[in-house]
Order: sequence, then C-alpha cells, then structure tokens
Amino acid sequence: MYSLSSIQSLQFGGDLNQYSAMITDFLHNCGEAEKEFVSSQEWWIISGSVKVQIFLTNLEDNAELIVASNLFQYPTQKADINEYLLKLNGTLKLKGVSFGIRNKQLILSYIRPVQGLDPEELQWIIASIAVIADEYDDFLIE
Repeated sequence: MYSLSSIQSLQFGGDLNQYSAMITDFLHNCGEAEKEFVSSQEWWIISGSVKVQIFLTNLEDNAELIVASNLFQYPTQKADINEYLLKLNGTLKLKGVSFGIRNKQLILSYIRPVQGLDPEELQWIIASIAVIADEYDDFLIE
C-alpha cells in the first residue's frame, strides 16, 4: 500500500523531500477544498475567497517555505495605503505575516526556512495567511 506522499512522489518523478511530502499530505487532508498540486515545489488551495499559494524554493534541506496570497491588483500605489500597510507590518497583529507588492499585486506572505517545520506549524502558517488575507482584501479595496 502506498502513502499519499509516495504516490505524489511517483507522479512528480520521485523528487519529493520530507517538506514537499508534508505539504502534499496536508493538502490531501483538506477534504473537498479546491486545490492544486502544481509541482513538487508549488501548490495552492482556496480558503473562502482567498487563494493561498505554497512554494518551496528548492528540494534541499536549506529550502525556504513561502506561503502567499495575492490580494488584488495594485498598479498605482497609494501613499496612505502604503503607510497603513507598513505600520501593520510593524505590529504583532499579523503574527509574522507581512504585506508586500509583487508584479503590481498587493500580496500577503510568510517566509521561513524549512528546517524544523512540522505539520502543525505548516497548518498554522497556511491558516494565518488565509484568515488575514480574507480579513484585509475587501477592507483595503474600499
């Protein structure tokens, strides 16, 4: 009998490491949520109105986990929103999650080395991005 991780490993050409397998297993346990296993280093899941993207920078032990959500198009930056977001980034309210701008999108992200990552922390990081993104996406658009 194969585990979900070993099946995914075969599907992705056998290149899953323990962190890639952990993320894959986590998503398999998310029930009917809309999700996609893009590669052995990229996944996404829909939580409410939020698409949470999950990346590993590589499949080595020195990889970084990146969990992010694009909130909305932000082609023209607004000084008042930028100031508000920078102040939020400096508070403990975001629990290590930070706002940023990538490809003219306002994003919310969490980045950490994979060393020491366990399934509970992975779940917490993904849930934090989903909850905070859902809280701020509509608020910031208005």
